[in-house]
Amino acid sequence: MTSSKAPVWPQQGFRDDQEASLVIAGLDNPEELEAAPHQTVVMTEGWTGGPAAAVLRGGLNAQAVLEVLHGAGVTDLTIYHLEERIPELESVFLSSVVSRAHDLFDNVTICWRHEPSIYDLVRSIGDQYRMLFFGAPLAASEVGPFYRRLKEVYPGSVTIVRGPLSEVEFAEGDEIYKWVRERTFDAHDFALPAVLLRQKRKLGAKIAVILPSLNEENTVGEVIKSALEVKGVGLIDEVILIDSGSVDRTVEVARSYGIPVHLHRDIRPDLGSFHGKGEAMFKSTFVTEAEIIAWVDTDIASIAPRFFYGLFGPILTHPDIRFVKGYFARPIRVEADGLELGGGRVTEILARPWLNTFRPELSGYIQPLAGTVAIHRDLLHQMRIPVNYGVEIAMLIQAVEKCGLWSTCQVNLGEVVHRSKDVLALSEMSFQILQVLAQLSDDHRKPRQDVLRRVFSAHGQFVIGLKRFTTHWRQFDPTLRTQ
Repeated sequence: MTSSKAPVWPQQGFRDDQEASLVIAGLDNPEELEAAPHQTVVMTEGWTGGPAAAVLRGGLNAQAVLEVLHGAGVTDLTIYHLEERIPELESVFLSSVVSRAHDLFDNVTICWRHEPSIYDLVRSIGDQYRMLFFGAPLAASEVGPFYRRLKEVYPGSVTIVRGPLSEVEFAEGDEIYKWVRERTFDAHDFALPAVLLRQKRKLGAKIAVILPSLNEENTVGEVIKSALEVKGVGLIDEVILIDSGSVDRTVEVARSYGIPVHLHRDIRPDLGSFHGKGEAMFKSTFVTEAEIIAWVDTDIASIAPRFFYGLFGPILTHPDIRFVKGYFARPIRVEADGLELGGGRVTEILARPWLNTFRPELSGYIQPLAGTVAIHRDLLHQMRIPVNYGVEIAMLIQAVEKCGLWSTCQVNLGEVVHRSKDVLALSEMSFQILQVLAQLSDDHRKPRQDVLRRVFSAHGQFVIGLKRFTTHWRQFDPTLRTQ
């Protein structure tokens, strides 16, 4: 397993066949690469213990790094990857590194980065780790210069691994990671109005923005102004506010901008009326004939035009995309590994664990509960719409069921400030969402419990409260027409 001048290296964790195939050498012994072409050569300054990470591009040597770390007993691993400019190289990384890492380690964090070079990346992360692992360069003569450049920016222990020289066909990479890479956009990707307007004319589609509201007098004006600004350049055809019975000045403010304002209970009264955002979204389809519809929340304090061209950009420029879900960056950057960093309590505590368990194909969605979405009308009319907080996740699940994952996408609409809910309100929201998820998963279910009980205790006394949440579903009737 080791050469005559082998550095310190953990012996436990390797099988006998692995030990026989490993050569542990110092970084001053590059000749080991040529002497052991059919073995894995670990050129290292030694095992120091403590935090470790791998910086990998992909391929056989990157995969060998993973095997060596696994054999050394590592169970939790962070991998850094400089995003490749050539799509085929990204595919190699996904198939050789991402898929294999998920097989070998209990906890994997993969960070896509955009530094100009690997040395800039190492300089930015080096103080977090005592050991860094790298796949070997292509040629043995490149190892020495590569190592010396690394030591100029990193004082910790460096390990460079070369796998056995062989030809291998890598399997297809994890589809979720591929989808995240190719179906996650930024609003600024679509910031050229001439391109979007040309695509809109080619598509021949009318576009409507619907603004659901309930007591949003402090923010609704700015949302309307931003939407009208984008309407002014021709991308949007209609801006409509659907109010759910505000008791403040929301309706008055909206009407001052000259846009159509409707109370959702007054739209198609023959269909009855329920409370809830889903009900407002369902009813809003009867006051527009637009082929593409987007809903944007009116409680966003930091709205900007990018919300609107970001939502419509993917649909206009990618004919196969039928459903777009916006997500919002938080103060901590959201990276392409699908983690929502900072915020989204119901997402991280309820929705993400449920999706990973029962709908893993949706695990690449950063904010699956986000309420800012755009959709083709014909797809919407194939859906059932719950009238409550579960509407966003219900639309996402049904869009994927009916058109496939790749017909959907997510787009970063920028950093936003929402009004936060207290923990009791989040509990009620979570219960409604869980009801919707359960019903979508079992349409032939037995009646489910629709009562949320809470037990409180103070000073030796108990209080039991209960609140009923009945889930009503709206179905589009193909014979119904806009009014």
